[in-house]
Amino acid sequence: MGLFDFLFGKTDKNDKTTAYGRINEEDASEGMDFTQAQKMREAFLSVMSQDDESRAFNAASGLMLKGAFQQTIEAYQHLAEKYPTRLGDCESQIGAAYHFQKQYDRAIEYYLSAEKNGADSSMMDDNIWEACLAAFKKNNDKAYVHKYLELRPNGSYIKKANKLL
Repeated sequence: MGLFDFLFGKTDKNDKTTAYGRINEEDASEGMDFTQAQKMREAFLSVMSQDDESRAFNAASGLMLKGAFQQTIEAYQHLAEKYPTRLGDCESQIGAAYHFQKQYDRAIEYYLSAEKNGADSSMMDDNIWEACLAAFKKNNDKAYVHKYLELRPNGSYIKKANKLL
């Protein structure tokens, strides 16, 4: 899954750097599995000094790694209310949780909203493509390929989408 933003911590208040790790539950050759991601997260957190905000976001990302997707959604909804400047981050992660629950339409809705609220556009393009592709593969429903093309007329996956049609 090309959206798992599990390194929410910041070394200082002015550092807004975010690192991304790809989690792919179907094909570990294209990313890491949840166990690998959890180990990386633990190593990262062991050397981080964290404020309350960072601790809260790291706790929420930990729920995702444990497969507690409904609790992850609830945690990020709460964080979105408490930290409205991080709404894009929260919506991106809510979308990821829906993706892992195989609720691809809901995931796509959250990815689009996340992008409107400041989430990285390239990463959201990846996420939208992954959700559309997963939905297509689940039911061999080309409507999801068309959906990607409609939503992302300048997206990075246009060639791949067209090949599926």
